[in-house]
Amino acid sequence: MARYPCIHWTYRYRHRRIFPIEGAGDMRRANKNKYFSKAFQLYTTYWLIKRSFSGIYIKGNFVEDDTSGLIVSNHSSWWDGIITFYLSQKISPWQSYAMMSDEGLNQFPFFNRIGAFSVDTSSAQSVRRSLSYSLELLNAGSAVWIFPQGAELPLEKRPLTLQPGASFLMNQAPTVPLYIVTYYYSMSHEQKPRLYIHVNHLKKPDDYEQLKRFELNTLLESSMTLQLNQQRDDVANESTDDYTLMELGYRSVSDWFSLWSGGKRK
Repeated sequence: MARYPCIHWTYRYRHRRIFPIEGAGDMRRANKNKYFSKAFQLYTTYWLIKRSFSGIYIKGNFVEDDTSGLIVSNHSSWWDGIITFYLSQKISPWQSYAMMSDEGLNQFPFFNRIGAFSVDTSSAQSVRRSLSYSLELLNAGSAVWIFPQGAELPLEKRPLTLQPGASFLMNQAPTVPLYIVTYYYSMSHEQKPRLYIHVNHLKKPDDYEQLKRFELNTLLESSMTLQLNQQRDDVANESTDDYTLMELGYRSVSDWFSLWSGGKRK
């Protein structure tokens, strides 16, 4: 299980159907509070993010005319949950929600106030309710964010293997716009790391609504892999002109030394 209490899907295929792991549990709906969300946004932006990153760079955006969005992301870092909330406040045109492990929500209950709802993957009932609630949110015009890798895994790990929770939602809500948002963390010329974010509005194939769940899962795996590999190559080759600076971090010790010696911040 990932260190950061984000989204976790644990399923297994059986005769091309999705069967959650059996157990007992329940599901807690999100209890969003706009004032708490605003305060948490200020905290994450000015205390966490700007102190920890040299800069956050973004490519692509969400389409404001879309009625809602199913947003799937890779999961390689403790930061993913914080960055997802940051993006949902910064550029998302919809009310945003995210599925969070029941264990994580018990440990950090305040996440419920910013749009997290729970899933207990040891409980068939909890998983069914979480999926049903996700569909309810999508149909109501909200965005649902998930990390279908199901665990926090190394950034360069290949192949990407996705649990079929996302493909279940894709199958049940075929008209909902699908976005792949990939996070790529990189150490470059500065003391602190950079984060590159690619927001990709996935173009669905013509036969999308006829695809079975395992075919949708394969489509999602291949699309995310290609996007993340391209992002890796762009960063490695310093070919990031398509990215724009979204958040500049505070100066590091290295930046101050550079200024004192007559240099410029990179």
